[in-house]
Amino acid sequence: MIVLLILSVLLVALLVYLFNQWSRNRMPSRKQRDRVLREVQQDMDGWSADLVKIHREELDLFSLTQEKQVIKRGTGTTAKGTFTTIFHEPVVSYSYRRYLGKQVNALLYARTADHDYVYWTEKGKTRLEIDGQPVGTIDGSTLLGERTGMELARIEATPRENYLPVSVGKREVAALKTLPVSTDDPLSQRAFEFIPDDLNDKEEQLLLSLTVRELVGRSLG
Repeated sequence: MIVLLILSVLLVALLVYLFNQWSRNRMPSRKQRDRVLREVQQDMDGWSADLVKIHREELDLFSLTQEKQVIKRGTGTTAKGTFTTIFHEPVVSYSYRRYLGKQVNALLYARTADHDYVYWTEKGKTRLEIDGQPVGTIDGSTLLGERTGMELARIEATPRENYLPVSVGKREVAALKTLPVSTDDPLSQRAFEFIPDDLNDKEEQLLLSLTVRELVGRSLG
């Protein structure tokens, strides 16, 4: 009887543990997402270093190097990291959570000194918000406008030599290198082949919205 009682207690404890794991790693409903996002933002407040403002020079120096990257894999995947310039100045921090599901269900939150980027991916489809405002849907590596459904920005799928062209509207605004993202790389490879001198704020935000997502994806494998 005692053995049966112990087995029953262990079974109940296991079921409770599995239920908690399932609940923690289940894609939040739309009503729960604001709360989940606030939790992620508060966690980043206490974790992320003071970020250097991104101007034209910082984009030109933006590197493939990350500092303090932490990846945890289990029932779900979580990750955090900070992208730096080639001089190891922190410029973009992010937090990533992948939830259960046959298709990709995930939250990616990224921040610069001036802007917040939120990517909710549900069943493989990603919706992007910048500074709390809906921007559009990312289909593959193409950002489509929220209201118009028209292309706003794109990372080309086919490499041109050793980089991927990035365009905003009809203008090519960067060439993203195809090298893998590294951590604590003393050489600090530059992420972009070129950035035009007259890049405006809207182009910068859309450029970062696609490239940060691409680079986080590379670092997670």
